[in-house]
Amino acid sequence: MRYTGRIMALLIVVISSIGIILYQYLSHDYIDMIYVSVSVFYLLFGWRLGKQYDKVKYLSEKDVLTGSYNRRFIKDAFPKLKSMSDRKDQKLIVFLIDVDDFKLINDQYGHATGDRVLQLIASTLKKACRGSDYMVRWGGDEFVAIFPCTEQPDLNELHLRLHNELNKLSNKISIDVSVSIGHATYPDEGAGLNDLVKIADRKMYNDKRGNNNNQKVERLASNGN
Repeated sequence: MRYTGRIMALLIVVISSIGIILYQYLSHDYIDMIYVSVSVFYLLFGWRLGKQYDKVKYLSEKDVLTGSYNRRFIKDAFPKLKSMSDRKDQKLIVFLIDVDDFKLINDQYGHATGDRVLQLIASTLKKACRGSDYMVRWGGDEFVAIFPCTEQPDLNELHLRLHNELNKLSNKISIDVSVSIGHATYPDEGAGLNDLVKIADRKMYNDKRGNNNNQKVERLASNGN
């Protein structure tokens, strides 16, 4: 959670308090300790208000379970990401990542383990992304990764990297975790986020009906050569 609200609230209180105390000192040549005590109270009060603001801001942007961005945030941010890609005359790629047989993981290991798997997947996907990319929990066991300002030839490399990172996760937690991934490219295949996600969703189901995860990785690797 960011500290923007708390920092701004403290700055306002500190600047206001210093101004009042200086005015009193310059006007009356003394400092009333009551003002100092009140300033301390307002500092604590400002910190509390700022903390509440930061909490509300965080919940409006992030998914509580995974710490990824939520769908509402990315829908608001997407027009800016498109504009940035347009200015640089580059592509924007939307990946849809669906956890294979997630219901079976919940049924076999319990929902607490299922939640932990989603958290680990989100963390793994974030590591596979650049600082300028966005990882979003789209809903349930689906994630959307948005790569603005990405050249088209990078597509297979990105796809392969996501699969490889999630294979490492499976070995780490001793649970067979695999995903199916589909992608769509702006502006070639669509302009709106919902349209791009639908296209990626169709490709994702083709991926899901395809070969097993290792064969998918081998195919992606050969395509990248």
